[in-house]
Amino acid sequence: MVVLLFLLTVLGFVAADRILRLKKAAAASRPVREPAMPFASQAAQELPGGLFVHSGHTWAKLDPSGAVQVGLDGFAQGILGRVDRFELPPDGTKLRQGEPAFAVLQSGKRIEFVSPVDGVVCAVNERINADPAAARKEPYEKGWAFMIRPSNLSRNLAKLRIGAEATAWLEREVRSFTEFLSLHRAVPVEVGATLADGGIHADGIMESMDGEILQIAIRKYFR
Repeated sequence: MVVLLFLLTVLGFVAADRILRLKKAAAASRPVREPAMPFASQAAQELPGGLFVHSGHTWAKLDPSGAVQVGLDGFAQGILGRVDRFELPPDGTKLRQGEPAFAVLQSGKRIEFVSPVDGVVCAVNERINADPAAARKEPYEKGWAFMIRPSNLSRNLAKLRIGAEATAWLEREVRSFTEFLSLHRAVPVEVGATLADGGIHADGIMESMDGEILQIAIRKYFR
């Protein structure tokens, strides 16, 4: 009897261990969903030192050559989502601070972005069209769009944000954009299913925007 009880106990432990192992294997085989990072909070945290940011969400970085690198900040890249192509200015193009300089093409839409400084285009990064996704992942490295030979640099830089001021402003833009999406939930046909569950998932939201709400967003955030 004792032997039987011992065997039953051992079998019980073996069975329990087997069940536990099967549960662990099943859990490991299920894909783990990473928590979504706040799209632009992450961009603000990753803002490199020495980078100047324009209110239209383009950035300017001084190059040792004296030229200025220009690109889209992490906020713009985050809410844009997938990009089909960047429409870049040709070499020699004269640009003015705050005026349209280049554009993003996305599913038949064309979204313009402004130049952060005055000057003449002296180089263009065609590689971002070979891999637009890389520009989104690394907006301040691989994501530069063109270089400009500045003509009013001191005056232009005085109108841009840098360092802690730029980071704090980007965080305010995150909150502003979230409020903007909440305000326009009355037009779900244009915004799309992203807002259908009652939450706000802003990452890539402009892929599903069109019509009037898209134009409002462009005027509010990219000018």
